[in-house]
Amino acid sequence: MTITNQTGPIAQPTPLAIKPSGAHQAIWMLNSLIAERAISEDTGGAYAVLETWVTPDANPPPHVHANEDEAFLVLEGSLDVTVGNQTTSLGVGDFAFGPRGVPHTYAVTSGIARLLVISSPGGGERFFRAVGTPAQEMVIPQPQEPDVATVVDIAARHGITILLPPEAQ
Repeated sequence: MTITNQTGPIAQPTPLAIKPSGAHQAIWMLNSLIAERAISEDTGGAYAVLETWVTPDANPPPHVHANEDEAFLVLEGSLDVTVGNQTTSLGVGDFAFGPRGVPHTYAVTSGIARLLVISSPGGGERFFRAVGTPAQEMVIPQPQEPDVATVVDIAARHGITILLPPEAQ
């Protein structure tokens, strides 16, 4: 059977064996814990899925992805998500979409939040690996001040523009 849409046939995805929890690495990155659930190599580059534990210490600055759309599904806790000029409060089960080219960020409003972060196409997980380190255990790391210049440089190499306030530049 061929599946089609208005533009023609849709390529059939390659079947993927279900991977057990822990099949990929876990990363400590900018005061968060990230467990790779599906990476771009698993999905033919279509998307990546990351389970992420964050606290207010891990709130990212506003940023823009040139290459990926990014979506967030809240599994536990709550956060305020800003996409463009619109801020929305999200709780368990809520979803937000940050299209590429549009500034976005979030701020955790509970002690801890757990999210599924989905990037499409895949590849965004490579930024997290470049900035982070392999997690030694499945716990949120102790908060540390990031080396902002290094993060901004690595982000730029991965098609991400960090929008810093003037006093941080």
